[in-house]
Amino acid sequence: MRTFAELLREYTTRTGISDAELARTLGVRRQTVFRWKEGLVARPRDVADVLRCAARLRLTPQERDELLMAAGFPPEGTSPPTPPLKGEGSTPSIDGPPKAGSHPATTGLMPLSLPPPSLVGKGAGGLGSVIWPALAVLLLALAFILYLAFFRGRDGRYPTAGPDETLIVIGQFVNYAGGSQGYNVAGRIQEALAREIAAARLTAARVAVWPETVGDEAAARDALARARASLVIWGEYDSGRVLARFTAAGASSDGHRLLVLAASPAELSATINSTLPEEVRYLALLTVGQLYTGQGDHTLARVVLTQALGRPPADATAQATLLAALGYTYQVGQPADLERAIDFYTRALALGSESISLHNNRGLAYLRRGQPGDLERAVADLAAVVAALPNNAAAYINRGAARLQIGDAADVIAAVADFDRAISLRPDALEAYFNRGLAYVRLGEPDRWAADFERVLAVAPDHAGAHSALCWAYALERQPASALLHCERGVALDPTGHARDSRGIVYAELGRFAEAISDLEVYLSALRQGDGALYARYAPKREAWIAALRAGRDPFDRDTLAALREE
Repeated sequence: MRTFAELLREYTTRTGISDAELARTLGVRRQTVFRWKEGLVARPRDVADVLRCAARLRLTPQERDELLMAAGFPPEGTSPPTPPLKGEGSTPSIDGPPKAGSHPATTGLMPLSLPPPSLVGKGAGGLGSVIWPALAVLLLALAFILYLAFFRGRDGRYPTAGPDETLIVIGQFVNYAGGSQGYNVAGRIQEALAREIAAARLTAARVAVWPETVGDEAAARDALARARASLVIWGEYDSGRVLARFTAAGASSDGHRLLVLAASPAELSATINSTLPEEVRYLALLTVGQLYTGQGDHTLARVVLTQALGRPPADATAQATLLAALGYTYQVGQPADLERAIDFYTRALALGSESISLHNNRGLAYLRRGQPGDLERAVADLAAVVAALPNNAAAYINRGAARLQIGDAADVIAAVADFDRAISLRPDALEAYFNRGLAYVRLGEPDRWAADFERVLAVAPDHAGAHSALCWAYALERQPASALLHCERGVALDPTGHARDSRGIVYAELGRFAEAISDLEVYLSALRQGDGALYARYAPKREAWIAALRAGRDPFDRDTLAALREE
């Protein structure tokens, strides 16, 4: 069964609805929709949000029900659950969504098909009158056992997040200190974290201790789901030395989830001395910083994490975790500061950290920064990710994108091989088909790029990038009539994006010089306001084109178009 994130990405891509537009429909923040789509938050807490998503995305009843089940809710039209056996107090309900891969939990008992009393037997004393009460008692006992199994999360000992509440759960740490006493690690962390949450005025956040030992990732995932928590802190300790691990909502169970943009460093661990108040406070500040990061408030996350950096713990892995978290806020925050992000990631790696997300994120930061030598550095970092995760499609897509930007024939051919491998691992990876199409444009293979871009549009008809790429590719082949339909659609989907630039070339090829000038000027204006590096790279050529068009001359001869394949 596909995840909620996978389905939501597919349906929003298909309909062309932006995160901001969907957020307005639901009455939530844009960052909330982004976190759902990227799996940073596993699913909405309210079934009404899922239903509103389905309505806005114009889903069929079957698609709506699949989305509901992926979010842990029953499909529409399902018969109301049979209520549990009545007793004193309120009727309990299931605590948390079902585990991934399991069937939805049953909220009541299905009636058993028993033989009629006449088949049980007759005779002196009425044998049926003896057996049926005994069976009833047996069924009641069975119901009580099932009740305990399904509903123990509501007995008061197991914390559960309320509506619109951000819950941080601290599991009982595995005790390797020997003896039955030891430190109250969870309690110490809870106290420090509660103080920092209060100081940060995070009124919607709460920290609670889990009553059971959480000794591995599977147990942490179980607690995360049952508590509907945003983060679980767990680990082990020995004579005051505490190894704390973090499991965040939406991260993969193996701790190696890759995003095409950047991977959250939440899987990194931190070792502290629980007898030293400053080190416990560091752990609390790190947690609050990750909480802000998860909410999309990267400015406050930097403030809190910088506080922790003022008095870092002695342990090198703990310092690396903090540096990685800071680097991430500078990489994904707006505006991004790639210089500082790369610096923090490099310092973390210098401490001996072998985190895959560090190599992944630094490689992507190099890729975006684009200074001399950065593309080669990006390939080296992303090659380390591929080596560690040889069956991860995203790793190959990222490395292929870096090789494609280097642009040499050998690198473009190597990029195609990376995209081929990604497709073999994940045949539905539209990013791989799209990027491979761009590589075929570079190689001058029109049959292949057309097939790849059309494959993307067959699944996602409103994929702005594919329409823009087809506009560009047909323009380079001097086929403006074939290009124009894709140009128009690409501009409609992304009014200031690359399709506007490509349509300018197509209009010039069609002799519509005034419209070509207008498109190129709109594109340059958008670049000037949004991406200074790309503006500096592309502006001189575009300004020369505009000057030629104003003079009544088409600047796009075959030599110019051939050179544009390298962009």
